Amino acid sequence: MNKQPFLFVGLDYENPSQVAEFAEELAEVDRNDFGFKLNLDFYINCALLGDTRPLARVARLGKPTFADLKMWNGKRTMSSVADCLKITHGAEYFNVYAMATDDFLRRVVDCVSGTNIKVLGITVLTHYNDDYCRVMRGGSLRETVRKDAEIAYNAGCHGIILPGSMLKEVADLEIQKLIPAVRPSWYGKTGDNYQEQETYVRDAVKNGADLLVCSSPIRKSKDRKEALVRTLDEMY
Repeated sequence: MNKQPFLFVGLDYENPSQVAEFAEELAEVDRNDFGFKLNLDFYINCALLGDTRPLARVARLGKPTFADLKMWNGKRTMSSVADCLKITHGAEYFNVYAMATDDFLRRVVDCVSGTNIKVLGITVLTHYNDDYCRVMRGGSLRETVRKDAEIAYNAGCHGIILPGSMLKEVADLEIQKLIPAVRPSWYGKTGDNYQEQETYVRDAVKNGADLLVCSSPIRKSKDRKEALVRTLDEMY
């Protein structure tokens, strides 16, 4: 991927077939500045159902994918998952909690060395706020994001995941920055889900985001392909 902003559309359905259908619908949009975010439950459900056809259908589209696994486990387990991604599915990105500590992260990063897979370190998820960080992490939202971002950076992660409101706190770190829960300006419904930290597309890009994730505004639109195009256009 280049330095231009890139959008991952969250294919947030529980049914793997619905995920594949949604991906195929959006892939009809002839642009190279978007890909797909696949949740952990998509991979699990494909395995539980013993049906990897939805995974193959998404892979055949040739779009970059972000495996949103949110891993926080032992080094061996996380490395095994990384190995599985290399073998079974060409995801370009997957994520690990930065608070797993830098030695855990280094082993996962080393595991994907020499491949096109990039590891993103999660700082604070967008459905948490300052109060949560003070109670659970012992510091403010800003302090927690900065601390976790430095852990991920020092461990060699290829990028970090953080709320859009915190982009200025990590502006000095030369690392890719992914912002979840972005909203296009035309989407009038805000605060209609569990997200505490929402960011408009233009604000995220203006403040230094490289990668953006958007789901609900596109998924819930009557014309989802048009919604995708309108969202992509706001990145420029």
